[in-house]
Amino acid sequence: MSGDDNPIFQLFWTFALISLFAIGGAVAAIPELHRVAVDVRHWMTDKQFADAFALSQLSPGPNVLIVALIGYSVAGVAGAAVATIAMCGPTAVLSYFVSRWLANAREARWSGVLQAA
Repeated sequence: MSGDDNPIFQLFWTFALISLFAIGGAVAAIPELHRVAVDVRHWMTDKQFADAFALSQLSPGPNVLIVALIGYSVAGVAGAAVATIAMCGPTAVLSYFVSRWLANAREARWSGVLQAA
């Protein structure tokens, strides 16, 4: 089974890439999530996506819940877990390493200028 046939692999790479390029959080990525889930991958219909979006907005918790709902519709509980990890993981790891790098460079003049901007 190649990576293109595996829905878990597709979910992971799709949401990992969206998370790295989405500035503004999960809500800012909704149009791209819709395009990929409905038009490109055909994981769900327009109505299913609208229902998932409404449910994610009505439910308490983070706005990223829609990702879990999309993942669940594609591959069940495993899909929900993979989609959520893929949407949150890459940016969390990137933020961790950038903060460590800035902490190590705290004494440099450019670091103070960058943080003041």
